[in-house]
Amino acid sequence: MADRQSRSSAANVDQAVNKAVRKAARSELLEPVSAPERSYQRLAEQIADLILQGEFKVGERLPSERSLAERFEISRTSVREAIIALEVQGLVEVRGGSGIYVCDAATKPVGFIPDGGAGPFELLRARWVIESEVAALAAQNRSDADIDKIYAQLAAMGRNFNDKLANEADDRLFHIRIAEASGNSVMAQVVTALWDQLRGVLWKKLEEHFHTPQLR
Repeated sequence: MADRQSRSSAANVDQAVNKAVRKAARSELLEPVSAPERSYQRLAEQIADLILQGEFKVGERLPSERSLAERFEISRTSVREAIIALEVQGLVEVRGGSGIYVCDAATKPVGFIPDGGAGPFELLRARWVIESEVAALAAQNRSDADIDKIYAQLAAMGRNFNDKLANEADDRLFHIRIAEASGNSVMAQVVTALWDQLRGVLWKKLEEHFHTPQLR
């Protein structure tokens, strides 16, 4: 008798636990998942707070990239991306050969524009790793038709050299054609997704510093 009661009690406990687990699982499935905050975004907000608190004053030069990386225990790549985010907001100005300076706009609270994607240097690193392997696969698996498409895109890039928007579109398609020549549809999708992320506000701000007629 006691044994049956014990088994019945254990079964009731199991049912209660299973019910709670199912309820929690349903709750998690229904609850929207927010995008993880990236390290450069956190750092940008921390620096903005210090600017508004007066530690970094308008007109002053910010500490060096290395100093910021050591102070906040973060990579120098994330520091660069944070500076770009601050520049987008008008909080700082990057002066080539001189440094990064706090702007007048920093005296007023501002909200950050959520970029929703990876930082520009993070994207460049991912492209370097992934597209290197994609190019190797394309060299092994390409067909004559693939070669024709790749050369056609190179020719288009040359024709549109002085048309920035058209040249960028041709450049994107050139890399996608190489990915397609790899014979791996997943690789082609990944490369396309990487290039489609090169439209964020941080990437555009970075491009202003480097994409000039002299450097093209």
